[in-house]
Amino acid sequence: MAGIYYSEPPADDLLAQDPTIQLNGIPDEADGPIPEPCTRYDQPLPKEWIPLYRKPMRTPRRRLRVVTIGAGISAMGLAYKIHHERNLEDIMDHTIYEANAEIGGTWLVNTYPGVTCDVPAHIYSFPFEPNPDWSAYYASGGEILEYFKRTVAKYKLARDVKCSHRVERAEFDEVNGKWKLQVRYGDRVINDECDVLITATGFLSHWRWPSIPGLHDFKGHLCHSAVWDADFDYAGKKIAVIGNGSSAIQIVPQLVEKAKHLTNFVRNSTYITPGLGSAIIGGKSQHIYTEEEKRTFRDSPEALKEYRKKIQAGSNRAFDMFVKNSKAQKIGRQATQDMMKSRLNNDKDLAARLIPDWEVGCRRATPGPGYLESYTRDNVSLVSESIERIEPTGIRTVDGVLHEIDAIVCATGFDVSHRPPWPLIGLNGLSLSDAWKDEPTSYLSLAAAQFPNFFMFSGPNAPVGHGSLMAGLGWSADWMCQWIRKMALEDIKYVVPKDDAVAEFNAYADEIMQTLVWSGGCRSWYKNHRVDGKVTAVWAGSVIAYREMIEAIRPEDFEVVYRSKNRFRFMGNGRTKMEYDPQADLAFYLKQ
Repeated sequence: MAGIYYSEPPADDLLAQDPTIQLNGIPDEADGPIPEPCTRYDQPLPKEWIPLYRKPMRTPRRRLRVVTIGAGISAMGLAYKIHHERNLEDIMDHTIYEANAEIGGTWLVNTYPGVTCDVPAHIYSFPFEPNPDWSAYYASGGEILEYFKRTVAKYKLARDVKCSHRVERAEFDEVNGKWKLQVRYGDRVINDECDVLITATGFLSHWRWPSIPGLHDFKGHLCHSAVWDADFDYAGKKIAVIGNGSSAIQIVPQLVEKAKHLTNFVRNSTYITPGLGSAIIGGKSQHIYTEEEKRTFRDSPEALKEYRKKIQAGSNRAFDMFVKNSKAQKIGRQATQDMMKSRLNNDKDLAARLIPDWEVGCRRATPGPGYLESYTRDNVSLVSESIERIEPTGIRTVDGVLHEIDAIVCATGFDVSHRPPWPLIGLNGLSLSDAWKDEPTSYLSLAAAQFPNFFMFSGPNAPVGHGSLMAGLGWSADWMCQWIRKMALEDIKYVVPKDDAVAEFNAYADEIMQTLVWSGGCRSWYKNHRVDGKVTAVWAGSVIAYREMIEAIRPEDFEVVYRSKNRFRFMGNGRTKMEYDPQADLAFYLKQ
């Protein structure tokens, strides 16, 4: 009655005192009695009636099981969120399946000579682990891998990883709200299941041979940049490098010194740009940090933070260059063309074949120190004619010339269709490969229509063309953690983006994309290697806008299916957990 209250919290267990609470047993079975007869107020109970859930509000009825595919940077960032930031261990179990024998992702498998990250190392770092000891402004792949493994060990992020486990099939069970998995481990196939399936394999993980007739008839050394053979000696050899993407641009300067002759077969021109954030180092192609600089970063975390913010802010501010017909685009295009001509010793023939006539940034901007300069050497040739076929002793181009070759390096990129190379089957037997056979269409790069409880890092239209990838991956992990918590605490069976939400997002994103250089006149993997095609790889807008779009989940864009016929079962006994804590401040909402 009014005026009656406890002046002091009781000393014994408040949960035990509450007759509406079931203390022991399995939470998923902590339901109250079913009345007999099933009536109330002289009326049959409504069809929405369910027994009382005898636990405090938002007490999970079961632990979610989450499986992540891939143990690279995305997965380790997610593991950090789960174990150190969002403290989800109490509501979920996590398994990370990694196909390789050890962790490392792209920096484990890409070992070609000269492999370097073209993003400044100080913003290509885990947000929770700045590294004061980067040796250079742009770090090598080996140094990044060493940093990655050191960070993973420091925070015990690999505790949930199972290496040499390759997921070969995943099918969603709509009745039970679970993914049924087949995982290969050696000669065995393991059957597993999970509530939430996350892919963290990255958008450049499935390398591909070029579709050139006779490729495997070649009798010399043949390799792909993504599976580099470190035992082969290129010294004194006639080498062909096919392609002029990021990998080729880094490989060519490394091979020209030892090659008898190197021929670069280039189908399309591309811009060689100043490095991302190079203004910070005076426009140079590289900067090696002094011991004094590294000591300053070690001794003053605030100085390191300000330096990193300066790089990141400059990168974000530079988004103006990606807007078609902007002043920044016009200035950047002219400056890049002038710089390329200078590095080619103003050779008009080379400039005409290597410098594009479309917007700078339409293809991924690549710095490539030493690449253009390689063409000024006597032992380097550029071939712009298309390849007709590959023969046992070399490469024949459409003009009939046979280029005698000892070794071929295919720097021809990856399958960027976003279609998994194994069956991933969602609702109504639909495979993701079939769903995306024409175009991959994601929900904010993070989920897919008809595929419940399925989340993606760097899915279609992710922010991979601008800003810091690391930051975007962290925001993506936050978004996934919000859904995981909501699903666990509100007893949700599955969530899936609505078809119309996905269609509307993609339609409007494409309208934004028409204002940006990525939809320009180049052939690009951003457009799945097409000239005139929809941009499917890059976020339609700035990375800052991406953060705002995914900062909070939008349940209104999803079909939400609950484990109970009454979505409000998570209300429990109508009281919150904090009310059973004798030390809790139950007047927390009074601010003054």
